[in-house]
Amino acid sequence: MRSSTIVAALAIMLGCTALSSAQQNAQGAVELSNGTKVPQNPSLPKLNLSNPQREQIRKAVLTEHNEVEFRLAATKSAKDFTPAVGAKIPKGVKAQSLPTPVLSQMPELRDYTYVKMKDQVLIVDGMTNKIVDVFSETQPLS
Repeated sequence: MRSSTIVAALAIMLGCTALSSAQQNAQGAVELSNGTKVPQNPSLPKLNLSNPQREQIRKAVLTEHNEVEFRLAATKSAKDFTPAVGAKIPKGVKAQSLPTPVLSQMPELRDYTYVKMKDQVLIVDGMTNKIVDVFSETQPLS
């Protein structure tokens, strides 16, 4: 009788441990088989573009015909959006991959996308759709 009580207690303890582990993983980390915990919402490293890099991007996307048009039903709600670093791009606005020449010169941008909106180029974190850099599309950067 006593051994069945001990077995039941052990089963309850193991169940609680498994539940506790599952709750921790649900709160933002996945544990790999080697024990390393990886966040479920990874973010890209902070992007620090220099003005010459911005100018290279500006020139590369200048000839691309993908400026956001606010007369389209999907983007009409974005008309009042003011682009700013840290803001999420509006629903209906689709970011584009950066041109191949830019990515060959700056491979660190492979996980970033861009949007041309309101005469500005927005560099967007491809994982979160948050704007990480904004600069003029029409004015050369010195």
